[in-house]
Amino acid sequence: MKIKRFDLLMVLQLFSAMFVLAMGIYVRITESYELLPLMLIFLSGMLILMGLREYKKSKNLLWPILIFCIACFILFSALQGMMH
Repeated sequence: MKIKRFDLLMVLQLFSAMFVLAMGIYVRITESYELLPLMLIFLSGMLILMGLREYKKSKNLLWPILIFCIACFILFSALQGMMH
């Protein structure tokens, strides 16, 4: 039986996912929408980590580049929302 080993990227991705989920629940409950750009910044960081894990796992560039482009778009949208 093979034991699954947790790598650092997986742990960072899990922590960032829990943080984004907690922020999303907080924003939804309190209806304090000024935290949404910050949540989107952390979401883009989580997607970058996910792209790095996919590249490390498969050595294929299609999905990591797609995930990285989506993360850049979310980051741009969050920064644009912070400016206005």
